[in-house]
Amino acid sequence: MSPPPLFTDLYDTTTGTLIEAKGSVRRESIRMAIGQLADYRRHVGNGLNGLAVLLPSEPRPDLLDLLGSQRITVIWPEGKSGFATAT
Repeated sequence: MSPPPLFTDLYDTTTGTLIEAKGSVRRESIRMAIGQLADYRRHVGNGLNGLAVLLPSEPRPDLLDLLGSQRITVIWPEGKSGFATAT
């Protein structure tokens, strides 16, 4: 029996980056995003160049470190129409 389909939040076809969006910068949300991305990565296969989490604001430094340790880029809004990233 094959597994049910997985539905991701975003996929940037220009960079090959799978992006999980979360509505909170709380540790629980970030840990959930890490787990979801790890699960998705197993099924995507070739063409996946990176993983990222889109958050509503910049997370605390320890959570940035946690995401960085998993090689997950962090994206959050900055200013009126821009985004900041950390790896």
